[in-house]
Amino acid sequence: MLRKRQREKRNLLTMVPLLERRVTLEQGSSESTFLVIQRTNFVERITIRYFKQPSVRKIKLDKFGAFAIKQMEHKCNVDQISEAMSEQFGEEAEPALPRLMKFLEILEVHEWIKWDEEEQK
Repeated sequence: MLRKRQREKRNLLTMVPLLERRVTLEQGSSESTFLVIQRTNFVERITIRYFKQPSVRKIKLDKFGAFAIKQMEHKCNVDQISEAMSEQFGEEAEPALPRLMKFLEILEVHEWIKWDEEEQK
């Protein structure tokens, strides 16, 4: 009989998202902000070298994504980022928490963030 793994229950609101080392934030002209991802795995290095592909990927962020990434650099937890987003943008950011959770989910799927489980005080 198969046993289900007992997972540790974690509170996502107290976890701190951190950018991976290969991911940086770049401020472009006027209001454009980009997430710059270094292409470092084996296959990407081959395509860079032999097929003359770019060595970085630039992803343009909207103002909410750029604000969330800036808050991550200050090592804020998810709840603090959500509250700061609501204060900064007001009704325009609502619903702030579900929007932030979906953004973090996308970053996590692409392995551009890692989680620090220590609670900020």
